[in-house]
This record gives sequence, structure tokens and C-alpha cells, in this order.
Amino acid sequence: MSDHYDDYCVEMAFAEQAWEKQEARANFRTEVWTTKDGKNIAIRKMEDNHLFYAYKYSQNSLLFREMVLRLFEAKLKEKNT
Repeated sequence: MSDHYDDYCVEMAFAEQAWEKQEARANFRTEVWTTKDGKNIAIRKMEDNHLFYAYKYSQNSLLFREMVLRLFEAKLKEKNT
């Protein structure tokens, strides 16, 4: 397998560990993210670019969940059209 695939597997393992360690939240999309300049924004309303870079910076599992949810929603929408 490729190095990219191996890196992906490692990242997913870390993500799963982080998911298990963090307290489960029934509806993470109601959570609020505080930007570096102090503004509060609902995670569900963050633009994709902002979401991605905030996750890269923080490794916050709530942001990761939102990204995964958006990817699956887009994939399902693509499949159904």
C-alpha cells in the first residue's frame, strides 16, 4: 500500500482514540467555536475553509466530526443526483 494510505490509517486511529476519550455529545453541531480574534461562531455555520484550518490548528474532535459529516452529506447528495 502507499505511504498516503498508511498515513491515513494512522490519522484515523488517532481520530478514533480522540473520539473515544472525549465525552460524547448528542448534537455537536450546536457547539460554538471561538475564533482567534474572540468571535463565537456555530460549528455548523463555519465555512469549509475556516473549518479545515481550525481543525488543522486545534485537532479539535468536534471540528473533525463536522468535516466528516459534511463529506458524507456531499457524497450522499452526489450519489442521489
